[in-house]
Amino acid sequence: MAFNSASQMPSVMRGDSYEDCVKKIRDIYGRDYQIIRREEVAPEGFFGFLKKKQFEVTYTPVPPSAYRMPAASAPLNFEEERRKILEAGKDFSNPQMKLVLDEIRSLRRDLDEKTAVQNDEHPTVSKIQELMRKNEFTGAYIKNIIEKIRKEYSLEDLDDFEKVQKSAVDWIGESIKIADTVYTSFPQVIVLVGPTGVGKTTSVAKLAASYIVKGGTVDSSVQRVRIITTDAFRIGGHNQLETYGGIMGVPVSIADSSEDMQKLLRLYSNDVDIIFVDTTGHSPKDYEGLAKMRKVLDFKGIRPHVFLTVSASTKVSDLRTILQQYEIFGYDALIITKMDETDCIGSIISVMDEKGKSLAYFTDGQRVPRDIEKANAVRMLIQLSDFKIDREHIDGKFLPKG
Repeated sequence: MAFNSASQMPSVMRGDSYEDCVKKIRDIYGRDYQIIRREEVAPEGFFGFLKKKQFEVTYTPVPPSAYRMPAASAPLNFEEERRKILEAGKDFSNPQMKLVLDEIRSLRRDLDEKTAVQNDEHPTVSKIQELMRKNEFTGAYIKNIIEKIRKEYSLEDLDDFEKVQKSAVDWIGESIKIADTVYTSFPQVIVLVGPTGVGKTTSVAKLAASYIVKGGTVDSSVQRVRIITTDAFRIGGHNQLETYGGIMGVPVSIADSSEDMQKLLRLYSNDVDIIFVDTTGHSPKDYEGLAKMRKVLDFKGIRPHVFLTVSASTKVSDLRTILQQYEIFGYDALIITKMDETDCIGSIISVMDEKGKSLAYFTDGQRVPRDIEKANAVRMLIQLSDFKIDREHIDGKFLPKG
């Protein structure tokens, strides 16, 4: 019997008994039906109250291939059923069955291969991976280091964990690019940009002080320094810079527009060696604010040194966004602030390597001018957690000579 899909709507069958209703349904649909409800009802008609009660069964037809619960029978012989399934799997005359079985075997093979690789991983490689994950290096950076280990070391050599770890530390150090911050021509314009709250203003004061404070005292003859700020509206920002400037004997000026900036640069160009520019902090998603600040920093003929200032504890996804959105300023390198507030600097190293960026300075406290230093790979490496660092080796390899 052909099955009519339209007949799947629930129907009602009446009879003198439940069995009578079921018999009538079977006469039409065989066993291709499903009972939804049964109940005893009053007979129809005016004199129905004089007749015997009837039964009403609500049911719906089902496709012949639809699942039906088997009638009660003897318990299944599971071993026999298993044998039947395996035997059926040997029959490849059905193209669909062959495709399904081939796909299952392929998936199983891929899973076995991946499991085998994981199970066969040398303990030294696994330990290096774990150390790098703990330091919050990105997956791509870890993969690069592990590939170098596999390329450089035989299985026998991998047994020497200390040697492999030393190489891993070297490769991490080699991936850290250091910017040149030695200036030979003057005047120089040094601009700090970056998000709100990363410590740009304090970093400007520290940098200015590093040029004029020698031996713990101010020596204004060493470098002639000026500070310009575009951050006139942040509460306390300008006052903070003026306080620092007053202590160091460095004038602090405000530039609200590109025109103001040009006037100040012309005023200072013949009388100073270095001009530091502090800027308003903006979220990397504040496109309008970034565009306005970019306009103020249009120096028209002057090539400034622009440093992007970020906190050492910035997470990977935010760091990528910041580096990308601040590209409009053409920054030369990064200043990493608050190095004392985190033990996990793998994210910074990873993203800088990923973006091809270099480091200029570190800051690790609020003291002016003490808590700032020129960047070097050694400082980053000794901050790695749980790595055994051969200090004599990395000093000789990564610190500037002389």
